[in-house]
Formats: sequence, structure tokens, C-alpha cells
Amino acid sequence: MSKGDEKKKTIEQYCSVCKKTFQMEIVDDSESNEVLWLKCPGCEGFLPYMTGMDVETEDEHEEINKENYELTPEDLTVEEKKNALVYNQLDEYEIDDIIYHRAWNDYGRVIEKGVLSGDRKTIIVQFVDQGKTRLLEGVK
Repeated sequence: MSKGDEKKKTIEQYCSVCKKTFQMEIVDDSESNEVLWLKCPGCEGFLPYMTGMDVETEDEHEEINKENYELTPEDLTVEEKKNALVYNQLDEYEIDDIIYHRAWNDYGRVIEKGVLSGDRKTIIVQFVDQGKTRLLEGVK
């Protein structure tokens, strides 16, 4: 099979520049297999995709359909915005926490928690404008 006939590997990922989810081509995978680099077909930018994440969900929380979950400004009450936690990678969060990301001027809900290799903790946050984004937590 020639190189042109090979099927390209892709991963579905949200692009915060295009504000859309695409099937993005994997353009580089590191030897450590911790980070894959994806190319957005919309803006043609590159973004990292962290691998090796073990997802932990908490039973006492209502299960959210994480595949199609979107957050709109109407989903957050004035009280939730007022009491939102300002995101800081040094802090730790719980599922369903509402956070405010200053750099993006955006509110989001923590929908998943995970651990990367090297015991690095992460949260998956569904933001109103940025979409689903992985952030570090508890960085020491």
C-alpha cells in the first residue's frame, strides 16, 4: 500500500479558535505517548491532545451525557456566576463546580476529573464559549 493510500488517524476534538468540534488529524505523536499533536482542519492550527487519562466520575452526581453536553449562558444562574470559583491550576475542584476562567472571561462546569501519567490531575470543564476543555488542577 502506498503512503497516499494509508488512512489518516483522527481524533474528535474541540477547537477554541473555530468554536467547533472536528475530526482532527494526528500529525505527531511523541515517543512517550503522553501527548498527541492534532491539526485543526478549520483554522489549520495545532493543539496538544493529552493521552493516558483515567476518568473518575463521582456516583453522587447526576450523570451528564458528556458526549453532547453543551453549556449556554442561560444554564447558569446569576447566583452560580456570583459564587463561581476563579480557576487556578493550584486549586482542586469537584464535579459540578462552576468555575470562572479569567483569561478567557468564560464560565464553565466541571464535568469530569482525571489523572494523567505522572499523577498529574486534570479536570474537564464545559465552558460556555470555549467548549469542552481539559485543565490542570492541584499543581504543586
